[in-house]
Amino acid sequence: MSLFTQRIEDLIVDSGETIQSLAEIGKINRSTLQRVKTGERLPSKSFFGGLCKALRLSAAEEDELKNLLEMETIGQRNYYNRKAIIDLIETIAELTEHTIPFSKKIGLKNGTAIKSRPTDGMEIVSGKSNVLRMVENAIDCEFFSSATPQIRQVIPYDWDTVYDYIFQQMMGSKKNLVLQDIVSFPQNCSESEADQSLLAFKKLASLSLLDNVDYQSRFYYRLSDGHPVDSGVFPYYLLTTDRLITLSKDLATAVVYWDAGLYQLYAGYFSELLDNSSPFIQESRDLFEIYALEDALPTKLVMQPIPCFSRYYTNEMIEKQLNRDFPYADALLAAVMPFYDKFRADNKWMVDVFSLKYLRQFMEDGYIYLPQEMVHPFAAAERLQLIKQLHIDLVASERKCFAINEDRLFMNSAVEFSKEDPTLRLILHYQRGDETIFKHLAINEANIIHAFDDFFNNLPNSDYVLSKAETIAGIEAIIRDYSRAES
Repeated sequence: MSLFTQRIEDLIVDSGETIQSLAEIGKINRSTLQRVKTGERLPSKSFFGGLCKALRLSAAEEDELKNLLEMETIGQRNYYNRKAIIDLIETIAELTEHTIPFSKKIGLKNGTAIKSRPTDGMEIVSGKSNVLRMVENAIDCEFFSSATPQIRQVIPYDWDTVYDYIFQQMMGSKKNLVLQDIVSFPQNCSESEADQSLLAFKKLASLSLLDNVDYQSRFYYRLSDGHPVDSGVFPYYLLTTDRLITLSKDLATAVVYWDAGLYQLYAGYFSELLDNSSPFIQESRDLFEIYALEDALPTKLVMQPIPCFSRYYTNEMIEKQLNRDFPYADALLAAVMPFYDKFRADNKWMVDVFSLKYLRQFMEDGYIYLPQEMVHPFAAAERLQLIKQLHIDLVASERKCFAINEDRLFMNSAVEFSKEDPTLRLILHYQRGDETIFKHLAINEANIIHAFDDFFNNLPNSDYVLSKAETIAGIEAIIRDYSRAES
């Protein structure tokens, strides 16, 4: 019996009503209700509403039952993956929402001084809490004593306390950290949980948002017995500038070495594993790479603050918007022209998800998301021209364009997703003081790509976006407001 069916049965018992009386109260078919109760079929949207009314459910109970129905309809794995993606979008939006002042100084948190090295060059630590404190102390020592802190690690991605500790120590710090890690995932997850690689992406992407962390992550699929790739006596380890920490699989035992020979041995293991793993989170700040100007692939979906106006840009408009005082203006123009030609040809049926709130902001200031030293803002008449052309195409069903339901999903102007075959791109553009930060994260792990494919394919039919009619009505309201302002 499924969770949904079990909950329906419990609610019917709790109601004290018979199947017949519930059918009469909710004005629903009795035989259909019986089949829903036994799990033979799932209720339609209208039937579900009548059933909730008949059962006299509270708003919280109705939401719970709705979630169980969605889980039953799409499968537990897809359900949890979709929830994880929503959490990821909102987490990134929250982390890019606020300016973090770089004023914090790194100090030793878990010890008043750097421990002297043991005479035999090693120290054994037992107990999970003791191991964690020792790892945090080693991280503190690296941050505190090294001019150029560097950490290389092969640890479980879900050892949240360590990743959170690095994040908290570096957030707002004046130090810069080079961080490399290699994480492992099962190639296939059970149906009752989200993909582990997707959960890792949600956790580890936050490190990529820190301006003072040069973060690169790689991954491999672990062996069928669940054991990591062979890398010496202990499967997990960290390398700081001056020490090696090996960790048991259960993270309950650690050995700290200050031995140059062993250090080099594990540094070799790390290099070998780098060569035999795949990029997981690839970060770039190169604008040509961020917007894939040289090798852009057909885009299936973009999820961004303002609608994709690219298909309406004429060559004359592009030349006019480009700031000719920009040092690389000619090179940029030479790359942009063929890019937009290719984009218009390849992306006619791309799904476009945007925010009405940020569309209004565009109508106010005319800026698209490029550094302001590179482009001029669009003139008011040009903004109206662009939005009116979008409206014409939507009414004529020439575009698949949907506005975000702001009541269901929080996404700010810093976040942009682009789904291309075979890559998922996360493009970030946000302010740090007077500077606009641009970052690009490219993801190619198969399970994450599959999860986002499912999410994006379902998005137009979900309550995370407004319907086509609601989207058109929202655009029409903006056109009316700014047409009056122009007149």
